[in-house]
Amino acid sequence: MSKKSVHEQLKYLFEPRTIAVIGATNNKLKWGYIVPANILAGGYQGELYPVNPHEEVILERKVYRSVKDIPVDIDLAVVTVPAPAVAGVIRECVEKDVKTCIVISGGFGETGDEGLRLEREVVRILENNDMRLVGPNTMGVYSASCSLHALMPPVRPVPGKIGFAAQSGNLGTQMLSLGKALGVGFSRFVCIGNEADLKCADYVEYFAQDPSTEVILLYIEGIKEARRFIDVVSKTTPNKPVVVMKAGKTEAGAKAARSHSAALAADEAIFEGVLKQTGMIEADTTEEMLDIAKAFAATPLPKGNRVGVLTWGGGWGVVTADALAKHGLELVELPEDTLKKLDELLPPYWSRGNPVDLVGTLDLSKHFACLEIIAKCPVVDAVITLGTMGATSSFQSFVLEGPAAEELSHIKPRVITGEFLKQLMATDEAYRNEVIRLMGETGKPIIAVSFPTSGAITPMLARQSEVVIYPSPERGAKTLAALYEYRKFLDRQRVSV
Repeated sequence: MSKKSVHEQLKYLFEPRTIAVIGATNNKLKWGYIVPANILAGGYQGELYPVNPHEEVILERKVYRSVKDIPVDIDLAVVTVPAPAVAGVIRECVEKDVKTCIVISGGFGETGDEGLRLEREVVRILENNDMRLVGPNTMGVYSASCSLHALMPPVRPVPGKIGFAAQSGNLGTQMLSLGKALGVGFSRFVCIGNEADLKCADYVEYFAQDPSTEVILLYIEGIKEARRFIDVVSKTTPNKPVVVMKAGKTEAGAKAARSHSAALAADEAIFEGVLKQTGMIEADTTEEMLDIAKAFAATPLPKGNRVGVLTWGGGWGVVTADALAKHGLELVELPEDTLKKLDELLPPYWSRGNPVDLVGTLDLSKHFACLEIIAKCPVVDAVITLGTMGATSSFQSFVLEGPAAEELSHIKPRVITGEFLKQLMATDEAYRNEVIRLMGETGKPIIAVSFPTSGAITPMLARQSEVVIYPSPERGAKTLAALYEYRKFLDRQRVSV
């Protein structure tokens, strides 16, 4: 049994100084070419050693016949050979004293009895050795700290605070791509595959101690070594939030999980108990995974469930009120002194209540001032602001691309000028900076809702590492409820201690 901690072992996986790609090839249609090409294209600064007994040079690098022929220590081996040849390669890696290994190859426990036999053979070779193995049947690993992109698809994530372990490499890498489009960054990503050796709990344990990771995101289809998973997550959640999406809850989903990642899905009722016991925050959909994780990475936690709403139009305020109530959040009654401060800024016919309806006020300096009044109100724990953040980008998209473009063509030469659009974007930037300032001063989360009309990701929507923006009040309210759920968990932990 290894004497090294999981954190010590996985440091070689996420921060390798040397990488061997076993099964490297010059055939551009094989993973043995694509994966090392992605590593080099991603800017990895360590040493890369291709291994193939039938090649001389791959990607302008000398090729070695065996990993044992490489004249330096290897921190990480990436294996792309067919499943029947993997056991022999793993044996050579153990003899070479390779620290960690990723088996990209499929054809193991997810395929049936013969694949399971091959997988068990690999596990037997690892017994009583320090080398740890990711997979098999995995799409690889990403690590921001050393610009490591040892992945099958050419994904270039934004560096950030979220550590992500996924039982589906396809789903996981697509989430990385969406994160890039939205400006949501990741510190680490690993496709955990079949978990023949390293289990989901091992990655959680590493992320828990990783200073570059502040939020942990999991996509799981089944739990192996459930007791250890519960123990590790229970020790992690008092210090870092763990957001999880559990798939395979239905009979059809569980069947698909077995054929996809060899995962044995847990009963839904059992998993609900695990959530309550450990303090994990559940995402019900793939879009919620990123919605919730990005909020944990960018905003403070609310101290309570009392919400102030600032809206450019009354109807959206009503929709938000319903959404907040649905998720157990309170549309708080604002005190008279707060209402008087707002009276000084808004027309006399404003509704004098919460939501604070700006009644279409075009003077955006008043939006800023009203936001500050609401955020600093002592009975408000969190703020949702609707229609201002990102509104200029939405207006640009609507006029230049939307269905009204032709109807408004007569005003475009006079109004929609480059200088006008530049001013609109500057206002967006100012509002963003104001949200960051107020969250820092008040310690309260401020969640923005924008309404892009074209469906495109506008410049403001692509910068969500410090300010989060949602396309609907319902998604904003659901996310705020998740933040409050975690706050309640932390409060219970403090009381129990």
